[in-house]
Amino acid sequence: MNGQWDFTIGLRETRDLYLLLMREKWRGGILGFGAAGALTAVLYTGELGLSPPLRAAAVLAGAGLVMLLAWAALTLSTAARVRGQLRRSGRESYVQQTRIDGFGVHVTVGKDQARLGFDKLARVRETRRAFYLFIAGSQAWILPKGQMEEGDCARIRELFRSVIERGRLKLAEPAFSNKKK
Repeated sequence: MNGQWDFTIGLRETRDLYLLLMREKWRGGILGFGAAGALTAVLYTGELGLSPPLRAAAVLAGAGLVMLLAWAALTLSTAARVRGQLRRSGRESYVQQTRIDGFGVHVTVGKDQARLGFDKLARVRETRRAFYLFIAGSQAWILPKGQMEEGDCARIRELFRSVIERGRLKLAEPAFSNKKK
């Protein structure tokens, strides 16, 4: 497969990448906040003499509420931080020329060029909105699906399935998959 695209990477695409990284990093922490919320509900509902079903509902509600608040706070702070960094950089968007061929991924941004073989990609992650080709732990080339032609996503997905080992590959299932589960 050979493909070439000019992607415009702006606030939305950058924010989505950093929100993905935040979700991956804080998944366990959010569960910990939920456990703390549940424990708080256990301690406070014990004094009220509630029936076991009502107490269980209060514990679940406490856990869910604290998890939701923590998730919202992290999401809002991450989005604000990305917006501020882009504003300070003076470059709120850029064009990323991307070419994928049998030798790997070639990316040009302005005068900077990079080429990486498929075996050198740290990992490949697909979400509803984009493919992320990680060149390091928190650095990735972004391939926004909304800027691709019909059929490009399926071709890219198939290519990555054939050249990236499963442990470094996490692809989303297509919305209209005919595969049996």
